Amino acid sequence: MENDHTQFFQGVSFMDYNALIQNRKSARQFTNEKVADAVCAELESYFRGGCQKLVPQISTELRFFGNQSRQALERAAGYNEFLVGAPQYMVLLSEKAEHIYENAGFVMEDLVLKLEDMGLGSCWLTFTDGKSIKDVLGIDSPLEVAAIAAFGYPQKARKNMRFNVLSMTNVDMAAKRHYFDPKRPVGDMVFMDTWGETKGRDEYIGFYDDMLWEAFFAASMSPSYLNRQAYGFVIAGGEIVLVSRPDDYNTEIDGDLSLGVVMLHFAAAASAWAGQVTWKLGSDAKQIPLPEGYRVVASCSL
Repeated sequence: MENDHTQFFQGVSFMDYNALIQNRKSARQFTNEKVADAVCAELESYFRGGCQKLVPQISTELRFFGNQSRQALERAAGYNEFLVGAPQYMVLLSEKAEHIYENAGFVMEDLVLKLEDMGLGSCWLTFTDGKSIKDVLGIDSPLEVAAIAAFGYPQKARKNMRFNVLSMTNVDMAAKRHYFDPKRPVGDMVFMDTWGETKGRDEYIGFYDDMLWEAFFAASMSPSYLNRQAYGFVIAGGEIVLVSRPDDYNTEIDGDLSLGVVMLHFAAAASAWAGQVTWKLGSDAKQIPLPEGYRVVASCSL
């Protein structure tokens, strides 16, 4: 099937997801340029209209806060315990429900990619106490704080990135800047039939320009806390099973948000050729044997 750059995701035509996923880098330094009200209005309109949701039944709201909120957020949110100063912050509020944070990760990452499409940079912020966030920002809502991101116009950094295709499932990325965060190659996170088994995997996925490989590659580019990437995939019985690996560095919230991002990346890339990709979550997902401490997060059929 011909791979059109405009992707149709859950019935909506917009954004070149593959390009946005590969080009985006977290911005942790921003210029002083003010983000126009029209930008926030466009993002709000997108959130209400075309924004992707993992669990559409979960009610969500999006709130914006300007640079004046930075001091209030100092001790409540940040990246690796340091708050990223930015012209704007966005807070995703959510109904408290099963899969609240996986859905929030899915939704917020779609908004982050929309910002990238609009020419703005962003950075996910971590938090441990949603009530504190609501208190310091004066949010009066029955909904929970589910995700936070800083955004604005990023300071330009010279970089020289290269992709080294070592094999169809092993792409090494390098950049001549000290803070570039390498991602795990596809070959380290995708297995066949059982966890850790690689026999028959490469033949199933196909060569590196194969579209299923592109979906796994997009998933491998997912941002996660400290780039821990505590997840992997098993191709089993014609389904793609997302698996969570044990990780002592991740909080439960950060881990679930990251898994939502992974599902967004995979589904967005795969939608270019497979049509709408629907994830089955938790006990509804395909169950497979796993090592102790690992768990099935979700599965989908293509």
